[in-house]
Amino acid sequence: FKFINLNTFFNDFIKDYSGNKKNIKIETNIRNEAINVFVNEDKFIQVILNLIDNSVSLSSNNSEILITIDIINAEIVQIKFYDQGKGIKIEHKDKIFERFYTDRENQNDQHSGLGLSISKEIINSFSGTIELTKSDKNLFRGACFIIKLPLKH
Repeated sequence: FKFINLNTFFNDFIKDYSGNKKNIKIETNIRNEAINVFVNEDKFIQVILNLIDNSVSLSSNNSEILITIDIINAEIVQIKFYDQGKGIKIEHKDKIFERFYTDRENQNDQHSGLGLSISKEIINSFSGTIELTKSDKNLFRGACFIIKLPLKH
């Protein structure tokens, strides 16, 4: 575990991310101020990669993913991941975090149904939460995930 500045982390992550063959652009809406959390950076990267890879696999070529960071209060930061893919039915918002669950019609993309379950365990180990919610952005009507983490001052 170590302190990481989310602004620096996401700026560097987006700059270095190259796992995208569909020409999907990753946009960020991040504040300039330092927003620090205390996490295992490798495990945090695993969660971010899982969310982005899921979005890429379910989105059309040349679409976008948006990542926003907002301070909710003096103790909590919220990271939202929006995509323009087909989305996930909101009634499955709890099931998608169960081991081996998938609602994908085509299993040829080799998703095991473990990624979101593992991501939830990792975020919980940081004293945070992760959930699926309905998007509040008109241009991003696919999946919307919210991660909440404790701020470290």
